[in-house]
Amino acid sequence: MIDKRDSPLRNAPFRRAWIGATVSAAGDAASWVALVAYAWGLPDGSVATLAVLYTAPVAVGGLVAGWALDRYDRRRLLVGDSLARAAVFATIPLAAAGGGLTAVQVYLVAAVYGLLKMTSLAGFPALIPELVPPRQLLAANALESASFGIAGLVGAVGAGVAVATVGPGYVVAFDVLSYLIFALCLVRTRTEAKTARPEKTTRPEKAARPEKTARTGGGLGPVVRLLVREPVLRDTTIMFALFNIGEGALLVLLPERAVEYGLGPGGYGYLIAAVTGGELLAALVLLRWSWRPSLTRSVVAAALVAAVAVLAVLAPSPWAALVGLAGLGGCAAAMTTWAQTLRMGAAPAGMHGRLFALLRTLMQATPPLGAALAALTLRDGVAATVLAICALMAVPALAFARDLAAAGDRYQAAENEPSDPRPAAEDGPLEPDTFGAGGRA
Repeated sequence: MIDKRDSPLRNAPFRRAWIGATVSAAGDAASWVALVAYAWGLPDGSVATLAVLYTAPVAVGGLVAGWALDRYDRRRLLVGDSLARAAVFATIPLAAAGGGLTAVQVYLVAAVYGLLKMTSLAGFPALIPELVPPRQLLAANALESASFGIAGLVGAVGAGVAVATVGPGYVVAFDVLSYLIFALCLVRTRTEAKTARPEKTTRPEKAARPEKTARTGGGLGPVVRLLVREPVLRDTTIMFALFNIGEGALLVLLPERAVEYGLGPGGYGYLIAAVTGGELLAALVLLRWSWRPSLTRSVVAAALVAAVAVLAVLAPSPWAALVGLAGLGGCAAAMTTWAQTLRMGAAPAGMHGRLFALLRTLMQATPPLGAALAALTLRDGVAATVLAICALMAVPALAFARDLAAAGDRYQAAENEPSDPRPAAEDGPLEPDTFGAGGRA
């Protein structure tokens, strides 16, 4: 069990940043509901157009954000990003109050959000190693996963009630306030710059705190080469991309299953809530208990269990489906936490911004592929879609099981070797023990 006195939340810099990030994420979840309400209600408004503009710019903004996060002070970039988005979103309630809000303005705000989204989505995990000692990385990453679950539930549910009672303008105003809160929390947070890599010989969560160093920027070339070369980075990226395609297909399948289960208009929400509930439960478990098994083997096992859990959607009982979906959510959250901890150890600290921006930008592109897969397989029935989802989750895990296990074994073998504190070059090789046994984006 993890000693509560050693919780990352007792670390004031991390606690402030985490609270601000959670409030900001809740504001994002709420404002999306409000933007959809505006798109429905305004003349010439289109939810489909809104969705495209809300998500497509991530592909461009994500790559720029990664470069900037590794070149400049991450905390200051996140503050600037929050203030910029607050200013942009504030134009909506002001225009609505004056009666001049148009669909074009809503689209432009959505596009700006998509362009800047990856700054915070990749910036916060890249900032975590600067806020907590290495022994707290696993718990801190679990808290980041919990943050999304809490924000998604509170933001979406609260926005649904608010839009129906006081109107979407107040919801967007709350999002503006949430950005300002995040910026204030970050201004009061002090970080410690890192070297390119932690000291050798220990798991990521137990490594010694590196010395201070200046952060240097760079292109994507070194990151891509590292991603291809390092087994943990390469294998988990492929696994998670295919896993997310499966989840994208599941999001198309679940509304149909909700109708077949007779769950009523809110049925889809119940099924999604089960997934989110599982994610939160897993995050709480990882926060309460210290995880001893190899993280590389744990990622593989969780992917296989998730594939089995998805089969519950075929059950005639909605309760069985809810349990299975909760299991899926729990496995996905645990995989994300473990893999993120591994990646922090596998890549030099100076590459974390580009690495997390690249990985999370790639993952943002996978759900639409899953939706297309569902559209094709549902022609052959629900069972065909579910089996395809299971295959996307299980087959990559089985294919990479030996490779990931070997990485963990190399860590075990190197654990007793003498320490080598020499910093690695940005594009240089990392020793196996920097990522091996310590372990979605």
